[in-house]
Amino acid sequence: QGDAGKPDDCNKPKEMPSSEEMIRMPTWTFGIPAVSLANKRWQAGGGANALMAMLRSGDNLSALKKLVIATNAMFVAPLVTMMLCYYGLLDLFFTFRNDKQKVVYSGVAAIICVQAVIIWFVASAFREPVGAPAAARPHAD
Repeated sequence: QGDAGKPDDCNKPKEMPSSEEMIRMPTWTFGIPAVSLANKRWQAGGGANALMAMLRSGDNLSALKKLVIATNAMFVAPLVTMMLCYYGLLDLFFTFRNDKQKVVYSGVAAIICVQAVIIWFVASAFREPVGAPAAARPHAD
């Protein structure tokens, strides 16, 4: 028995796995095969061209449109909201001691705007009609 009644095997340092036990991977992947092989899978699947072809197909076109709208709204809406609040709207309703307070309130309004865009995107995704899975559809050969 080792320290404080622990079995000896608890006190031994763990041995590094042999090269046969480990897959050789770049150091930046931290030993996660999914990360190290992601680029190979991406290229084998057709990469960006295949993804865009999938998104532009008839079934996914509305999802692509909503994704583009939401992506643009995530940048534009909070920026416009913060500017409008800072340069005008907040002065109509509140009195501030200094500009730092106004920046904080404008930032909170921008964060609320981002949350509204996220809620809109998720809600619109759940409202999309559900079609038959691709495997169940008849093929037009």
